[in-house]
This record gives sequence, structure tokens and C-alpha cells, in this order.
Amino acid sequence: MTQDADDLRQTDVSGMETWRLLLRSAFLFGFLLAITLFTMALDLPFHRYATEAVRHEGLLGVFVFVLVVDTFIVPASLDLVFPITMTWSPIPLLTIMSSASVIGGIIGYWIGRTLFRVPFVRNTVSGYYDRGSAMVKRYGMWSVVIAGFFPIPFSTVSWIAGMLRLPFHTYTLAALSRIPRIVGYWALLRAGVEILG
Repeated sequence: MTQDADDLRQTDVSGMETWRLLLRSAFLFGFLLAITLFTMALDLPFHRYATEAVRHEGLLGVFVFVLVVDTFIVPASLDLVFPITMTWSPIPLLTIMSSASVIGGIIGYWIGRTLFRVPFVRNTVSGYYDRGSAMVKRYGMWSVVIAGFFPIPFSTVSWIAGMLRLPFHTYTLAALSRIPRIVGYWALLRAGVEILG
């Protein structure tokens, strides 16, 4: 009877912890969503910013735009730079874009690590830490690599990687996947432009 009561109490506590974890997770997700919606509500013309930065500031403008987009959660992508820079020399352009993207992701990672110090965020994310650690052990850096290759918000994934305390060296290696992604997308677009003539 005592063992059954202990089991029931443990189930109730774990059920309560699960419920609390779900509420905190919903709040944290809502916070990240609110940041995104806020930047969307500002209706900032990111395409115009990208165009002006690139046309007026050249490679420096490219660097700053890509750095901002891959550091902060904003409704924009570094892909906005490609149409403007199709005729530029590829080596300096792709070097600058790749460097800015990887640096931006690393800054985003450290933003996530810093947010992990906030007790509410830490308590919420720690509920996923064991599962996240298991996934990292199983899949290694592939979750970040996938984010690096595909047009999904790299900054958001970087923040989450930091919050889940993915080992920094693992994250950095994964973030380097941005380089072949940027080069590959640029090459595909350039080939398309040349084919269409």
C-alpha cells in the first residue's frame, strides 16, 4: 500500500512537472513568436534595407545585413542579397556572406546561452535538456547543419542551440554548413540567370 501511494504521488508530481513544463514552454514559444510578430508589425522594409545597404555600402553593407539577419530573429533572410549581387565577383562576396552568417549564428548562440541564465528560461529549457542531450548524442550536429543548409530561420535555431547548451565546438562545426549552403544557392541562382540569359 505504501509503495502504491509513493508511485501515485510520484506520478502526480511528474504529471504536475509536465504540466508546468508545458506552460513554460508555451510561454517561451510565445515570447519568441512575439519577437517575430513585433518585427513583422513594424513592417520594416527589409528588402529595401538590403538593397540600399548593398548598393551604397558594397561588401560592408552585405556583411552588416547578413550579420543582423543571422543574429537576430527577424522576418528576413540573407537570400535577399543574392539578386542584387549576381554580377559581383563571387569570391569576395561569398567570403563576406559566409563569414557574416557564421559570426551571426555564433552571436545568436551566445544570446541563447545568456538567456539560459534567466531562471524562467533555464527552468523551461532544462525540461528539454536531457532529451536535447540525447538527440545531440544521437544525431550530433546534424540538427544545426539542416538549419544551415535549408531556408529556415538560422538565427532561431542558433538561439535554441544556445538555450539547450549544445556544446559550442559542436555548434560551430555545424554552423560552418552555412558556407556550402551560401555558395550552392548563389551558384544555382547564377546558373539560372545565365540560362535565362
